[in-house]
Amino acid sequence: MAGSLVLYIGEKNVSSWSLRGWLALVHKNLPFEERTISLQADSDRSARRRVSPTGKVPVLHHDGLVIPDSLAIVEYLEETFPPPAYPGLWPSGRAERAHARWLAAAMHSGFPKLRESMSFNLCFLERPPAPSAEALAEAAEMGGLWEAALAAPRTAGPFLFGAFCAADIFFAPAVVRLTSFHVRMPARAAAYAEAVLAHPPVGRWMDAARALPPVEEH
Repeated sequence: MAGSLVLYIGEKNVSSWSLRGWLALVHKNLPFEERTISLQADSDRSARRRVSPTGKVPVLHHDGLVIPDSLAIVEYLEETFPPPAYPGLWPSGRAERAHARWLAAAMHSGFPKLRESMSFNLCFLERPPAPSAEALAEAAEMGGLWEAALAAPRTAGPFLFGAFCAADIFFAPAVVRLTSFHVRMPARAAAYAEAVLAHPPVGRWMDAARALPPVEEH
């Protein structure tokens, strides 16, 4: 049995990090309780600190354990609910798995100008502001990483390693950013972005995010 899984997230049109933890749980086909903490109302992080040692979301609670950080959540879920009993979050091949892991880590720790200029909350405005030149340069770098992965031999499927995996989970918010800001991408990268947005769990999150009042400043 999965036990008690509770995921604390921020608003779906604000917290891109929350999207990653949420997608990981949905991908594993695990029943979980979703609890939203308003990041707008929690300006001093007091509500987040009550449930997370880092004062950030997402944070997963499971049978007495508290796991903050989206990357830690992915690794915990893969270890606790491993394939083949549950869908895998990483590719099965060693080389592909290593590639997927460093891509996820690169997204997790990098692209600061893209995050700053194309803030996730701005993606849901009717007319997002123009991104900075530095953000567009990082977007081009990201597109190159996608193109390289998509050009390599892989299993059938439209995602970075064929089937949807943790690498795609980590890039999903960036896909939303680049498409919302109408950033031009090479053909393979553009097709990949379309596939991510068409992935049903991503669509569920985006529908819920669009139903919320837009947030111009965060």
